Amino acid sequence: MKKLLITGWIPEDIIKDYDKTFSITMPDQKKNNFSLEEVMEMLPEYDGLFTLSAFPFRKNLIDLGVNLKAVANFGVGYDNIDWEYCSEKGIFVLNTPSSVTEPTAELTIGLILAVTKGIVLYDRDLRKTRQCRTPAFFDRDLLLSGKTIGIIGYGRIGQAVGKKAQGLGMKVMYHNRHRKSPEEEKRLGAVYGSFEEVLEKADIISCHIPYTRENHHLFNREAFRRMKPTAYFINAARGPVMCEADLVTALKEKWIRGAASDVFEFEPDVSRELADMENVVITPHIGTNILEARKAMAREALNGLAGLFQGKKPVNVVNKELF
Repeated sequence: MKKLLITGWIPEDIIKDYDKTFSITMPDQKKNNFSLEEVMEMLPEYDGLFTLSAFPFRKNLIDLGVNLKAVANFGVGYDNIDWEYCSEKGIFVLNTPSSVTEPTAELTIGLILAVTKGIVLYDRDLRKTRQCRTPAFFDRDLLLSGKTIGIIGYGRIGQAVGKKAQGLGMKVMYHNRHRKSPEEEKRLGAVYGSFEEVLEKADIISCHIPYTRENHHLFNREAFRRMKPTAYFINAARGPVMCEADLVTALKEKWIRGAASDVFEFEPDVSRELADMENVVITPHIGTNILEARKAMAREALNGLAGLFQGKKPVNVVNKELF
């Protein structure tokens, strides 16, 4: 039986379904997560690793995994794993793209509504004044129907966001590394544009790309300057794809109207200037923070590992060059 090390606690009702597949080691609920030192000590004995809570899996740890065949990451993003070095060592890297799609897309729509309707600000003001009055004409909010959402990164999550935005009466533009076929664009009701075109034309810019060296600070001073002064920037992808300092500048200088983000460049820290702005909505990386979604993610990762060790065709593999 293959030995699997899980870096964080997973509910027993999930684990019991894999008792006959793996010999599993994980921390109890009270401890919640193994420390880096504990993982370093245990790792040489294990065939598989399941990383939770953005556990950093870098070269020093990878070299300790002398029996390691695969590592599964809890989420669609995998910038916490040196997957290229894993490839050199012949270690499969898996993620969980299917389970994160709907919860992340729902949160994105929530962020859009929160920042464009001033929901957080109105809530705060009403709790403070306890006076339910607003001016008859107040230039704080945006009518979404008829406006254009520009989606950067049109994979599963981007497409789910587009579909939900269409339900609000919005038009969809998108930019993706690989353009969809005319048939797909027609089916999705989306119009392709270059990165620059989408920035210049959309009323809402919503980011849904993975973090790579190539798109580090993709959203920088130049990108924000291209946006409409009435535009809103939404990030539910990865923090370092935006330059947080440039976003602060863009908001201060009124290059854009507002922003909402679930991720940050220097997590767990968040820019004080960003947090103090009234035209900004921020949440603490909660894109999949729903028990139903988290359980589905755990099962997706464990199923991927089980299939791999049973000799089935690998699914959700990041480093596809290994097969």
